Amino acid sequence: MIRPLSLLCRRTFSTSRVSAKKKLVGADTSKGSKAKVLVEIPKPIRDTKLLQTRCCGLNKYIEGEDPVLKPDHEYPEWLWTIHTGKPKSFVDMDPDTKEYWYALKMANRVQRNKAKKGVRFYTPPRTHELKFQSRLPLRQSQ
Repeated sequence: MIRPLSLLCRRTFSTSRVSAKKKLVGADTSKGSKAKVLVEIPKPIRDTKLLQTRCCGLNKYIEGEDPVLKPDHEYPEWLWTIHTGKPKSFVDMDPDTKEYWYALKMANRVQRNKAKKGVRFYTPPRTHELKFQSRLPLRQSQ
């Protein structure tokens, strides 16, 4: 009985979605067809002088130019300490930082989601692991 009551108490909102249709030249003008917007991918810049002096691709406007790069000493020091590689695991971090606790929370969330999906935590040994032979001498029984 609790389930139907909880369904009655919930609010439901329905919103009608109005989508703007953009037409291309040569698009079908029938009522049921949807026009697609074609976006051209810019070609990569190969001019080495331009790549050394400008931050190519940063200008998001049609008019204007890309910003000019400044010398390194004009940028703040923290900019050069940003980690740009693969995301660190919480095992590699210092527990006194916010990043550690955020990474730990994300790792726990991933583990809980795997458990909900039924992914087992035990993985059987692989074939190359079964052929392992120890280099330690066998113990002689006396």
